Amino acid sequence: MKGTNWLPGLSWAATYQLAWLPRDLAAGVTLGALLVPVGLAYGALAGLPMAGLYGSILPLVAYALFASSRQVVVGPDSAMAAIVAVAVAPLALGDPVRLAALCALLGVMVGALCLLGGALRLGFVANFLSKPVIVGFMHGIGVVILVSQLPKVLGLKGHGETSLEQVANLLPQLGDTHPLSLAIGGGSFAVILLCRRFVPRVPGAVVALVGSTLAVVLLGLEARGVAVIGTIPSGLPSLSLPTLSLADFDLLLPVAVAAALLSFSDTMVTARAFAARSRARIDADQELVGIGLANLVSGLTQGLPISASDSRTAVAETAGSKTPLTSIVAALVVAAAMTWLTPLLRHLPVAALGGVLMAAAWSLWDFGEFARLWRFRGISLAGALVTLAGVVTLGIMEGILIGVLFSIVLLLRALAFPPDAVLGRTPSGGWHDPVHRPEAAPVPGLLVYRFSAPLFFANALLFRDRIEARLAAAPAPVRAVIVDAAAIHDVDIMACEMLAELDAELAERNIRLLFGNVRDRVLRDIERVLPPLPGGREVAFASIAEAADAVISAQ
Repeated sequence: MKGTNWLPGLSWAATYQLAWLPRDLAAGVTLGALLVPVGLAYGALAGLPMAGLYGSILPLVAYALFASSRQVVVGPDSAMAAIVAVAVAPLALGDPVRLAALCALLGVMVGALCLLGGALRLGFVANFLSKPVIVGFMHGIGVVILVSQLPKVLGLKGHGETSLEQVANLLPQLGDTHPLSLAIGGGSFAVILLCRRFVPRVPGAVVALVGSTLAVVLLGLEARGVAVIGTIPSGLPSLSLPTLSLADFDLLLPVAVAAALLSFSDTMVTARAFAARSRARIDADQELVGIGLANLVSGLTQGLPISASDSRTAVAETAGSKTPLTSIVAALVVAAAMTWLTPLLRHLPVAALGGVLMAAAWSLWDFGEFARLWRFRGISLAGALVTLAGVVTLGIMEGILIGVLFSIVLLLRALAFPPDAVLGRTPSGGWHDPVHRPEAAPVPGLLVYRFSAPLFFANALLFRDRIEARLAAAPAPVRAVIVDAAAIHDVDIMACEMLAELDAELAERNIRLLFGNVRDRVLRDIERVLPPLPGGREVAFASIAEAADAVISAQ
């Protein structure tokens, strides 16, 4: 249907199976129970406790209906909350009303920028997120989640921007570990893993959260030092457009650009990482639309700017989520909790929440991925480990950036130093690399050379140097150099100039320069710089065999 191109929600809703409903409902309830305390925590980090909850209702619905991913859960996260706290709060000058308005405007601006990117089809930027980067990110974010939740489970205070800093600050406090908090957090973690292993249909996270809350109430654990969520204000957000001056817009624009890039990058990494498990496809341009509308709705409902949440996506997945209906159910749970259940939620222990998130981090680790990368190519494993190390030591976005830069450097290195071969002719008349086809023998007087990359400024001189080296090593005088151009799908002006110089140098030595398997577009570029041969002889041929025959027949 045409409508599914701009509203993917129609696609999964039209093919929905009733057998999925129990699992989606259970996962939605589990996720909703988690979103309330998490939303409050991120809101408090930004200085707007309720904004974290407001960003956990309608944005989830918007993303579920308009994004291409069937698994990702969006919402406020630590990065977005930190942006508000560090870059936006100082602009409010201590006025909470102004801070709320600036935060809402930031959400609207981030949404508008992402929607503009989707309209301009800028989703290709996500193609720089390679498999090693995604693998490294997933394992790194698992470490980040685990370390960030340790203080909650141990009943200690956590500090630090990166995982290494948090561990360094935590180690001196280990002697002050709160035994009851550890029992609740560790017990929640164990319950979830046991349910996942032996009774996967039972939502372990819900069991852990309900059970730990009952324990706090019935055993009076709050009075014995177990930290709880506390009082939650009730009420739902209203739709309103933030009204601020153009000066405020100018101040927020660079922050909005950075936040939009962060939100989209985080969403694409998470979406592709989880989609890879089910071999699903992600449309980057549609993700821009989905995350853009989610941010726009969040801003209009006074919520924090949002992005994909790997931990909450992992919670939904491990709870049995099958479709985006899980996010819609979770949004309804948050709305219901804010309306009617706030008195009950105040007893939810913080340690239990930490245990749930640690179990989600556990599910993100698949060390077999590292083994597969190593078997494929060792440098791919290096890319994953570099990304993982960057995420853990420097931060999520810094780690992703390092991984992307590492991948780009490897790509440029592969293009600048591509594989090559001198080809020989087989008894059947084909031309192949003797390394792989031992029956392929060189033809005296011919140097048939394969260069497996586009010719451009970074490898043009290397191309010429390799041919000169092959000519110097040839056992017999060479009458013609025939370039197998099957893999040369593009040439730039510097490469064309190099070919002209090489042609002139070879001509002085009575050596012809010819091309076989050359593409029409590349041929047109080459003919612009190479002079026509005497007698109308051709420079390029449809195959290596034709080029070789032309040389042999001209003798």
